[in-house]
Amino acid sequence: MVSNRRSRTLTAKTRSLLAAGESDGVDFKKIADGLSADDFVAFANSNGGQILVGVAEDTVNGAQIGVVRGCDVSDSTVLQITNKAISCIPPVSIDVFIENLGSKPILRIEIPASATKPHCTQKGVYCKRDGSRNRPLHPHELLRIFLDTEARAFSERFEAAADRITTELEDLETSLESTIENMSSQLGWAESQLRDTESDIGAILGIVRRVDGRSGKLAERMRTLFRQDQRSDPVREREYEKLLVEMIKVIDKREDLVKTISAGGSLTVQANGNLSEELTEEDFRKALDSAIQQIHDREARRMYSFVYRSPSICSDQEIDEFCALVAQGGEVSRGLKPRVKKALMLGFVVSNGAIVGTAALKKPATSYRQKVFRHAANDIKASEVPYELGWIFLHPGHRGKGRMVELLGKLMGFATGKGVFATTRTNNDRLLKILLSLGFKPSGEPYSSTQQPGQSLQLLLQTGGATP
Repeated sequence: MVSNRRSRTLTAKTRSLLAAGESDGVDFKKIADGLSADDFVAFANSNGGQILVGVAEDTVNGAQIGVVRGCDVSDSTVLQITNKAISCIPPVSIDVFIENLGSKPILRIEIPASATKPHCTQKGVYCKRDGSRNRPLHPHELLRIFLDTEARAFSERFEAAADRITTELEDLETSLESTIENMSSQLGWAESQLRDTESDIGAILGIVRRVDGRSGKLAERMRTLFRQDQRSDPVREREYEKLLVEMIKVIDKREDLVKTISAGGSLTVQANGNLSEELTEEDFRKALDSAIQQIHDREARRMYSFVYRSPSICSDQEIDEFCALVAQGGEVSRGLKPRVKKALMLGFVVSNGAIVGTAALKKPATSYRQKVFRHAANDIKASEVPYELGWIFLHPGHRGKGRMVELLGKLMGFATGKGVFATTRTNNDRLLKILLSLGFKPSGEPYSSTQQPGQSLQLLLQTGGATP
């Protein structure tokens, strides 16, 4: 990529560049540190050019020229320049020449017009040379460079393919000529054998029909056995997956169908005659139900976002909305806000800009934990389970979509592997199922709630090494 050539004097080419001054093909730099990746990218994306390092601009008789000042030309400086060229995406090819004017050495860096343009810097900056400066590429200029590069690549591939096809056609023509000659020489023999050949072909076709019939019956029997024994049939499963993928593609092409499914609607479609013989109408209906469910779940996920924040960086409005939802879930609202502000981490489910779900990871006082474990007749030490997962509530209109499982799962990550406990009403089957899916296990015995008379609570643990 880089060559290092030395000259004891200034070459004629360099003297000409100095006399002509800066232009779209020439740039002067006083020191190597003044070089940037933008310079290499600009020349490579244009028609190439030269950069003279150790040269300053001066005006003589109204014309700008380059004046040699000299610069560091050590190996480390050349390596520094090389690394900047290599850092471009894709790397820019350069040649480095060391020349001298008395005791003033300079560097001449030659950048050819690139065949792999467009180039950009590591920061994603695309630029080109415009007069004596670098400027960013306009979108239409960048598009034209991409199109020109692809056109050249296509032309090269096309010419190679055309050459290969021409060669193959010539070989085919030679082969056909040889075959025709052989057929002609053997025509008399073939004619005499015609009757025997017809007889042989008839016999072969009879055998083929019998084998085809038997194989068809065998395949039908195998499919029947697989279905009766409910065994895994790899051929059927492969055809089922192909059908499912195709169904999702077809539905996605219809915006009205996607909206219907997103709103909880269903589709009624009849299996057509193109259904694989490996599948039944029941398989078709099952694939349709699965496609509808996958699209519904995908669209539902797009409607929601999740926010995790320490209470200290939450706004008062967010804290108030959090408390309002928690109170809606049955929590006593009096004194709730100060407790919420002491939580370790708050989690929000957000839909269309509104908070519709809440949860929090708390680190309650040891006395509170001991009281909960004592009520549940649990023997685990409170110090082994320092965190509590609580204030869990999701607006009824957003339930059954897996949003709370996702919120709690990510919130648990802030517990850093330590034990976490949660409590839920024994009749709250939905929350109990969610906690069990996250690895919580019931611990101790149900106990009466002091804040909600008539309600029983169940303690659940996800312990960091403790045994419930």
